[in-house]
Amino acid sequence: MARGRIRPDIVTWIDLDFDDGFPSFPDQQFLAEGDSWFTISGFPVFNLLFELRFHKHTRIVNCGFPGDTIKNMSAIARNPNLRQALTSRNFTWDAILLSGGGNDLIDEADDIILAKNERGTVQTPADYCDQQKLGDLMAEIQDGYQRIAALRDRPGNLSRHVPIVTHTYDYSTPRNSPARFFLATLGPWLFKALKNQQVPGADWVAVADYLADQLAEAILALEKGSAKIKNFHVVDTRGTLKRAEQGATSSSNDWQNEIHPNANGYEKLAKRIEKQLHKVLP
Repeated sequence: MARGRIRPDIVTWIDLDFDDGFPSFPDQQFLAEGDSWFTISGFPVFNLLFELRFHKHTRIVNCGFPGDTIKNMSAIARNPNLRQALTSRNFTWDAILLSGGGNDLIDEADDIILAKNERGTVQTPADYCDQQKLGDLMAEIQDGYQRIAALRDRPGNLSRHVPIVTHTYDYSTPRNSPARFFLATLGPWLFKALKNQQVPGADWVAVADYLADQLAEAILALEKGSAKIKNFHVVDTRGTLKRAEQGATSSSNDWQNEIHPNANGYEKLAKRIEKQLHKVLP
């Protein structure tokens, strides 16, 4: 199917006016919640939701907001706006779009990557990592997704068992390129963690890719593995983007900064998300 041309109408949950009930909108309606890939990842402002295109008029109600630039799965799962949106019996969603887990990983990278004096003989990227801490973090991320699905599936919910669509994260290049905002910067994250733990520069990309793969497999296990969630769909986006050049300190190829794509990158990812939505929606 050819790609749609209709841009979605994106509104935040807190901006909706419920005085006359839930505002009506034609065709289809999605609920979105997630990290900075769904909100704001620097200036200029890009995100994945902006780049989606549809054949139908579509509204996306986003429970995230620009202040959620760094947000982990635990915070996402307990967001009161998300809970209200998922448990209300007055309206329904055609699908739920989630983006989560990436920020958990970068927040914990400094603890997961072993310091030089803690490492034994290094033969693979896994040898740079504390496997217990990494495994615990993956379990926490899976738990966040499972809690959101449990809210969706409460008895009586009009949106019970509707499709949840999420994504893995593509391979970012560790580099000194923070997310830049009007008056502040955040990060870089992987660059600092690898530098702080004295990982040889020649191994930075391999360690970062290993961590991205561990996160991807943990999320994919919720679709097909032992922790399977009903009607849960993961778009494996690894390898979609042209990675940033090592040493670049600003936008490079498909990446705006160290961990966030630019508009071109998000468009590539959006096309993958759209294909999955076409498959799971009536």
